[in-house]
Amino acid sequence: MKSRSWYAHGKLLITGEYLVLEGAKALAMPIKPGQYLTLKQHDGDKLFWNAIKPDGLWFQAVFDLPDFKVSKSTDKRLGERLLFILRNTRQMNPGFLRDNSGVEVETTLEFDPEYGFGSSSTLIANIAKWANVDPFELQKLTFGGSGYDIACASLKDPIIYWLDKGKPMFEHVSIDYDFTDRIYFVYLGKKQSSVESIGHFRQRSKVLKRDISEMNDITREFLFCKTIDEFEKLVVQHEVLMSRLLKMKRVQTTRFPDHKGIAKSLGGWGGDFVLMTRHSGKRDFESYLRKKGYSIFYRFDDLIL
Repeated sequence: MKSRSWYAHGKLLITGEYLVLEGAKALAMPIKPGQYLTLKQHDGDKLFWNAIKPDGLWFQAVFDLPDFKVSKSTDKRLGERLLFILRNTRQMNPGFLRDNSGVEVETTLEFDPEYGFGSSSTLIANIAKWANVDPFELQKLTFGGSGYDIACASLKDPIIYWLDKGKPMFEHVSIDYDFTDRIYFVYLGKKQSSVESIGHFRQRSKVLKRDISEMNDITREFLFCKTIDEFEKLVVQHEVLMSRLLKMKRVQTTRFPDHKGIAKSLGGWGGDFVLMTRHSGKRDFESYLRKKGYSIFYRFDDLIL
């Protein structure tokens, strides 16, 4: 029985959240955990789908082929979302899963889907490889967004990412901080909906050319930080700009007002992960996080590729 497998990396957006949709340049980083997609062919006319996450089975679904009719699903919402992706994949490649043979698919996610590390983008990237279609176009047809996460899925180093008249563009960059041991990524315990966050941004924010220009400058300066002080000053500048545009308080103010380092929202403000720097020792800082109720965190070098 033939078996094929693909892999896609998760992601973090360090700068440029929201504004990347308006053409600003953003700093994005692939992360070590990602998602596998493995398939085997079998006799019959069914597509069997098993999705695994770190703590075990996520969901299962069975589709009749070739029309993708759902015959079984352990999670109606996830089954319908997957059906939507498969049908749009077929729209891009009319021959996708039309060869009169059944398929068994298993996806293995290496991080909790609540983390916002890219459970959807890694799936889209893998399905696009399987079907030989453009992953950016498939994402546009399904989940939308800027596409930076799709770019990260197949890369192993940081990028500057932007949209040029809607077309995804990126350049490989090097991050050579000697203070990465003082940078952490901390989970706030609440997954933030990208769709809702983007909707909130577009309803409340009026972005001017000078805002895009300022974000571009900030993003570029992040590449040349030599000290933790320079890094933190840029983070504050970034947070002040986004706080003004979003009309929301900074996460430093709302959750970490007693922290001596800095805290920066990542992705949709209000949930997912935040970037934090420490000025105390590792043990003291990690104890501080746990006392605040944040027990899930990663050091920079443990997460970033």
